[in-house]
Amino acid sequence: MTTSISSTSPSTPERSPARGWVERMVVAVPDPEATAEFLASGLHMAIVEKDGSLMASCAGEYHAGRGQGAIQLVTGPELGVERLVFALPDGVDLAELERHLGARRISDSALEVIDPASEVRVTFEVAATLHVDVPEPSVLRPRRMGHVNLMSPKPSDTAAFFTERIGLRLSEYIGENLFWMRTDTEHHNVALRPGGPRSVHHLGMEVAGWHSYQPILDHLDDRGYKIEYGPGRHRPGRSLFVYVRDPSSGLRLELFADMVHIVDPEAEPIGWEPGDRMTKTLNTWGPLPPQSFLD
Repeated sequence: MTTSISSTSPSTPERSPARGWVERMVVAVPDPEATAEFLASGLHMAIVEKDGSLMASCAGEYHAGRGQGAIQLVTGPELGVERLVFALPDGVDLAELERHLGARRISDSALEVIDPASEVRVTFEVAATLHVDVPEPSVLRPRRMGHVNLMSPKPSDTAAFFTERIGLRLSEYIGENLFWMRTDTEHHNVALRPGGPRSVHHLGMEVAGWHSYQPILDHLDDRGYKIEYGPGRHRPGRSLFVYVRDPSSGLRLELFADMVHIVDPEAEPIGWEPGDRMTKTLNTWGPLPPQSFLD
């Protein structure tokens, strides 16, 4: 199968945000305090007030201080995406990046572009400006936010925005509706599926490995939170997964582990036919998800 999405990155890597990493997602929810309570009590995420909103911090152990401010909660009428934030390494020439992306400067240390199809705002900020204190260690807290799974009325157009304009590499795709893209070697940091503008299907939070699920899931059960889907293993990325949702907002978190890395920058993306999703890719172990996951 062919696709119109390119897997190549810009010829000058230092000009591409792919040299950075997904730092946080700013999410609108009807009741930020209720969602924060779910994140704190269910997953031991540390909640701090920052810039007039609530920030749910991860352990920060995996990236030694990167990706700590994983989820920023703001008030909105319903669940939605306010902003996807990439952190850039120190020393990036913002002026050059601004010209390369055709971005808008929103502060001395940040740029912004908007995907026309999904209407998602994508911000690039210098990492040194994004510090959040690392909370005390907990076996129940995810290590970091590894990826975001966004929704778009035109997933192929949004995929082109992320690959051709921003410089992410396409790792895998199913037909013209499902895409997985990476900033560096990890199989995906941004994924796409059909849906309304400014919508998110889930946020992918990395846990340490298979042994991590038992204490986390037992704790969620003790707190009255039930998993939506899993444990299982996806074919794209070969990652283990468990999905759980915030009862207040419907915000879905994927607790994933063992994501494959693609070390060859010229590796061709893996393509699947649309009919392969339910039969070959969604869960290699067999059980299919509830309808709520597919909606």
